[in-house]
Order: sequence, then structure tokens, then C-alpha cells
Amino acid sequence: MAPTQLLKVLAIAAAIFPVAHSHFTFMRIAHNGEWQEPLRYIRNKTTPYYDIGRPEETGLASFYRSYNFPTYSVDRAESQRCGRDNMHHANVTEVLKVRAGDTIEFAHHRFEPSEWKDSDFVNCPDGRGTCRHDGHPMEINHQGPVFALLSKVPEGVDVHEYDGSGEWVKIYTAGLKRREELKDGKYPFVWLPQNDGQLPARFQFQIPRQTPSGQYLMRMDLIWPGTVDSYVNVPKLAQMYPTCAQIQVESAVKSGRLPKGIKIPEDFTHTSPGMRWSREMNDGLLIDEDWVYPGGPLWNGREMVVDKPDV
Repeated sequence: MAPTQLLKVLAIAAAIFPVAHSHFTFMRIAHNGEWQEPLRYIRNKTTPYYDIGRPEETGLASFYRSYNFPTYSVDRAESQRCGRDNMHHANVTEVLKVRAGDTIEFAHHRFEPSEWKDSDFVNCPDGRGTCRHDGHPMEINHQGPVFALLSKVPEGVDVHEYDGSGEWVKIYTAGLKRREELKDGKYPFVWLPQNDGQLPARFQFQIPRQTPSGQYLMRMDLIWPGTVDSYVNVPKLAQMYPTCAQIQVESAVKSGRLPKGIKIPEDFTHTSPGMRWSREMNDGLLIDEDWVYPGGPLWNGREMVVDKPDV
């Protein structure tokens, strides 16, 4: 390949897959305030991994992914649903038994599993599920919302065998809030997960009481929406950080289905609602008109509502 061609390919790759050193994985779950063993109920990922499922959209034959690297809309469907090669780990993942109305919380880690220490999971500030003891917070250094979705396992299928190809319904979002006051040159809005590089908001929510009994995948994700890079005139794709817990829900609602949801990856393309924003919104200067959080509408147990910033 000629030097000029190589530089062009590298520029396109850098635009589509921006390099960062602040990646993470949601890897621990709490049930009614009790933290569970890391990855006991959450499907693990395979690392290292090569994960472009549709190279015709990027011109790249493959792309290396380490454990905490993000997932993109051009990656394999399995990776976008519950993490890279997650089906390989499904059978060794236990099923968490919960009741509709119970409280769930997720925690993230920024290091590779080989670097995890017992101290990362005990005596954490405010009862959190993970922490660092080196003087730095277990932060999230990306803009974008954190949200949770449910996908009910089809009849006759066990959750260990379910690949998440059915519909997904959003039940929780942690997104934007307006600052109470402006100072120190900060922008008017703050992302609760990012929280200016400090400890993020705790990702706590309830499983709606109207959730029917059955087995589910519960997907936790942060999406950093994409933009268009004017230098090479190609989309800078959204970054996704999905993992899935396997749960069994007991409920007063013994049968039935969730409301109509989204499909993954069909509704997580570069042009899907919430998957991209303007450069000004990325920089925290404004909120794009009609912008909604990705992942479809939010189910509050009674109805599906448009999920957008309330600021």
C-alpha cells in the first residue's frame, strides 16, 4: 500500500474508532442492596477479540478489541447485544432470582480482569460495588447516558441459550441534568454517569412491578453518541459498552409480554435515534433539538414514554 493510501486508511480508522484510555465494563450487580460476586450473574466477554462484522462499511477486515474496548454498530450482532462472544460464557453464568419491583444496581470496572484485586470490591465509598484505592475515583470518562433494557426469553428456550435477538424494552436511564450554577468555565449541562470525571451517579433502578414472570436478559450499557468528522468526511461511530445479566423474575403478573421494544443491532445504527449528535452537543454547549436518548422509549410499568433530556 502506498504511503498516502496508508495514511488515509489510518485517518479513517481513527475517525471511526477514536482511541481513548478511559474504557470500562459493567461487571457487578446488586440485588436489593446486596452486591453479588463479580460476573456471577453477568455474561463475561472474550478478550482479545477481532470484531468487525460488516467490514464493507469501514474498509477494514478486522479490528482488535481488548476487554474494556467499546463496541460499535459495525461489530457482530452478538457483541452489540450483550458483549463480545458472550454466548460462549452464557452456560457458566448463573441466573439471579428477583421479584418484580426489586431494586437493581450495576457497577463498572476500568481494568482488565487479570488486574482486579479483592480490595476493588470491599469498603467502597457509599456502598458502591467497585472502587480504586490508589487515590483515583472509579470514574466514567465518556459523555452519554447509562441505561438498562430487558429482553424476555422466548417460550421453550432457556436463558443460557438465548442470544438476545428478540425485542428489548428500556426500563432505566441516567442521563443529563442542568447545573444549578455555572462556574469555573463549566458547560451548562452535566452527564450523571460522567459527573465531570468524579464518582458517577449510582446506577440504581427498580424492575417494574408489571413485569411478567419469566427469564430475561437485562442489558446495561453506556452509549457515547457519534458525530461526523469533517477531516475525512466519515461518521465517527457511537461507542457502546454492553453487558447482560441473566435473571429470573417472579411476579404477580404470571403471563404476558413486555410492550413492543427495539431490536439490536437494527435500532443501534449510526442514524438511529440518539446514536449521533452535533459537535456542539458533544462539547456540552447545547442539546440538539428533538434529540432523544438511544435505546427507544422508556417503559415505566404503565406506558411507554419518550426518553429525552428533561433539562
